[in-house]
Amino acid sequence: MKRHEDDRPKDDPLAEYREALAGGDAEAGRRVFFTKTEASCLRCHKVKGEGGDVGPDLAGIGSKQKRDYLLESIVDPNKQIAQGYESVVLSLTNGTVVSGVLKGEDAKEVKVMTADGAVVTIPKGKIEERTRGKSAMPDDVVKHLTKRELRDVVEFLASLK
Repeated sequence: MKRHEDDRPKDDPLAEYREALAGGDAEAGRRVFFTKTEASCLRCHKVKGEGGDVGPDLAGIGSKQKRDYLLESIVDPNKQIAQGYESVVLSLTNGTVVSGVLKGEDAKEVKVMTADGAVVTIPKGKIEERTRGKSAMPDDVVKHLTKRELRDVVEFLASLK
């Protein structure tokens, strides 16, 4: 086993989890998604009208994305953030900082949904610095799943057609 682990590609961040790409049990993955409180999938993601709105609605995700993307989204949620869920951190000229999910932008202003759900409109002239924020999905969520559970969740998500 050690030799197998040592032979994994060092430049592949998913190498440790590649065995979770296929072969899972979709029903077991559904149970993990909907009931495992340590992972809290349902708190932020919606499937078939049930769940939260912080993250993307996952209805039909299996038709839109490949398994590699699904696995990567769980293992490294900051690698690719779904469009419409990008977060920003804005340092304003008055010294305050506003962070949240980018909800819109034009030539004059930026709209951000803050953690409390309020949409704040900020004129671009009042923004001193802008940086990309991290995903709202915890970057350690994979630590709350066994490899079997991870494989089952990938199978469940892939089955959402």
